[in-house]
Amino acid sequence: MYDFAVVALLALATLKVVDYVTEAVPALRRHRTLATFVLAIAATVGLDYSVFSGWGVAIRDADLGTWVTGFIVAGLTVPWRAVFGYLTHDRAAGDETLGEHTQIRAA
Repeated sequence: MYDFAVVALLALATLKVVDYVTEAVPALRRHRTLATFVLAIAATVGLDYSVFSGWGVAIRDADLGTWVTGFIVAGLTVPWRAVFGYLTHDRAAGDETLGEHTQIRAA
């Protein structure tokens, strides 16, 4: 149970750091998703944290477990953003997952 909490809180930290960086550097807003994946994987590799070893799941390559944990952390940023959008009733305009959608123009 603690391992899930660690992954969920790493996702929250990743989300907020990426939000801060993209607000500070407007040129990075286009690459928010890429920055999220890079930061999540860098955090798990830097911490050398694998959720699979915490759950007792045997993986042949331990480094692969760390990288996959980074992808899991990056994936869990989407529910965090949805929760914040629901609680504040404010959708992030620059976000790829919950942003504004426009109609397709006829040619």
